[in-house]
Amino acid sequence: MPEILDSPQKQILEFIINNPSTHLRKIKNNVGFSMGTIQYHLNILEKEGKIKSVKTKFYKNYYHIPESDEKVLSVFNLESPRSIILYLLQHEPSTHQEIAKGIELSSSTVSWHMKRLLDLDIVDYEYSGKYTLYRLTNRENVLENLRKCKSTVWNSMVNNMVDAFSAFEQK
Repeated sequence: MPEILDSPQKQILEFIINNPSTHLRKIKNNVGFSMGTIQYHLNILEKEGKIKSVKTKFYKNYYHIPESDEKVLSVFNLESPRSIILYLLQHEPSTHQEIAKGIELSSSTVSWHMKRLLDLDIVDYEYSGKYTLYRLTNRENVLENLRKCKSTVWNSMVNNMVDAFSAFEQK
């Protein structure tokens, strides 16, 4: 029996593949199914492992990601590891102290996140004399995944700015 090409599930999956980091309302506005139908099929697609959702402050964003990219995308939703990665994109290779100073985090916080980034094989290191130099394991993969979730990263950065400005107004 041939596959039904216009099934809601297939259309939703195709939309997510073509629009990574999309959210529920955007899916609804573009595929033309009811909210309930879309939610039902998103749940099925997620349970089957075909998509992944990441909840941000305001939205739940959906991705169709190869498993190798999932680990990189998982850290983009966390402020400190994302800051480390963005710093390394601009200042590669860097020492531990340079990273801590550059992103204004304590040395112990950078160490904690750096261990996880090393475990995920996102960051690599080499010894240079008495210093350890850190660099991204696969710069192109990081850049590609950053492009995939740019709206999520942008939303998070905007949220942080709003929080900072709100704190200043309260004082």
